[in-house]
Amino acid sequence: MEITERNLLKFKSWLQERGRTDGTADAYVTNLRSCARDPKGLTHRLVTQGLAPNTLRANLAALRSWALFGEDPALAKRLADIRLPPARRVHTKQPLAIDVLRRVIRHLQTCPMTNEATRHVLLMMAVRGFRSGDVLRLRRPEVLRALSTGKLTYEGKGRKRIEFSIDPFRPQLEALAALPEWVRVRDLITTSQNPKVASVCVWRAARRTAKEVGVADMNPHRYRHTFATQYLNQLQGDPNAIIKLQRFMGWESMATAARYVDSVSQEQLDTIGDQMVRSWQATE
Repeated sequence: MEITERNLLKFKSWLQERGRTDGTADAYVTNLRSCARDPKGLTHRLVTQGLAPNTLRANLAALRSWALFGEDPALAKRLADIRLPPARRVHTKQPLAIDVLRRVIRHLQTCPMTNEATRHVLLMMAVRGFRSGDVLRLRRPEVLRALSTGKLTYEGKGRKRIEFSIDPFRPQLEALAALPEWVRVRDLITTSQNPKVASVCVWRAARRTAKEVGVADMNPHRYRHTFATQYLNQLQGDPNAIIKLQRFMGWESMATAARYVDSVSQEQLDTIGDQMVRSWQATE
């Protein structure tokens, strides 16, 4: 089946009928457009050396779904024969130092903002490590129920049901609940029906407010990365640290947790190994 805009619309609807979120469906469509534009063929982006491993895997997932949608066994066989490198980031994300995070949070609490809802969204991300999309998708009944029960239960990434204690971010939920006339939190950020517009608004606000206190290269997901890293640091010496981190952050698998928190340096790993060997030698 040829990758045309008409067929991509059908493909998107097909994905949504099978439980994919709007964001996932849009990402698959975008990846397919990129693959179709490659002059060396539909699958060439899977073997090129210039793309990050996570990007390669995103392209592969989109193409596999396309092969199933188009009932193309030849494409499915070609994809099955392709081996990709491990899903690792090319550039390690750097978490914020805890004192820097505190400074950013204090600034978010007091700095002038034209949209108060944006302030509350950013604070929820900073104090609890939410994904921006998860906060923006929250429905008003979910927020009101959370304020009543003390637990926020919502549909997260991949339509996974997630439950968190609201203690760290109760003030932000109360502030959002007090604002009138909204169905989803993103309605308070922009009137656009495109979910990406709200995400862009939050990204720009995160970058601007962080820059005002001297933090460069900020993006909303850096809050989540920082929160996960700090949480893991609190679990040092706990043999179940990765499992607890996975559950606390609401990730689907431990593999996601292990891949996501990549702030441990080789020097730290070597130090742990050296200490372990010295302890063995001391007992001989």
